[in-house]
Amino acid sequence: MATELPGIAILPIPFSPEQVIIALAVLIPALVIFNLLLISEEVFESIGFGFYQAVLVTVGALLGSLINIPLVPVDEAVIAVNVGGAVIPLFVTLGMVARGRVSPVKTLVAIAIVSLVAYAFATPVPGLGITMPFYVAPLAGAAVGLFLARGCRAAPGLAYAGGTMGTLLGADLFNLADPEVLTALVGGKTTVLSIGGAGIFDGIFITGVLSVLLAAYAGRRLREKAGVCPQEQGE
Repeated sequence: MATELPGIAILPIPFSPEQVIIALAVLIPALVIFNLLLISEEVFESIGFGFYQAVLVTVGALLGSLINIPLVPVDEAVIAVNVGGAVIPLFVTLGMVARGRVSPVKTLVAIAIVSLVAYAFATPVPGLGITMPFYVAPLAGAAVGLFLARGCRAAPGLAYAGGTMGTLLGADLFNLADPEVLTALVGGKTTVLSIGGAGIFDGIFITGVLSVLLAAYAGRRLREKAGVCPQEQGE
């Protein structure tokens, strides 16, 4: 005689698979943006800004990335400056210099070096804009910041200034100053050429955050080893 096993009731889930997929599609990007906001806020604090200033700069970069300020009309195109990708990094850099967090001379040197690197790797693509491998500017900014600061605590600030402003100069301005490149980018169409990019958390913003994180991590590792910034060891 066969033994009858008790049945196991499988209760229906409160959400359909389609609803779960939609929820994940909304939650995952939201979590990514939220974590990036937290990281960027800590980054701006690490280069000398207070908590509320760091939050203001982070939110300003987020919202400002959607705003382009028209500057110069060129044929059927308009050259504009992006608030989040150009204006705010400029103010952050000037703020670090004004607070004495970074040396004005070393800041200019960092910007000059990264601008040359960015210009060498930037590629104008008609219909798309000026592209560059995402890792070039952060690595260049962090390396220059560490070299100029000799691994000391000024490295993240120099990395930010070099990574952001150097990219703006080398990738954007140097290319837009070339008439042939400008004509190729416009392509006879009505378009907006935005200095600093456009869109939420554009390349300049990410470059600044990654440059600071790389320089801060590498600088801390260097300080843990004898011979680099002995006055800062143990702080």
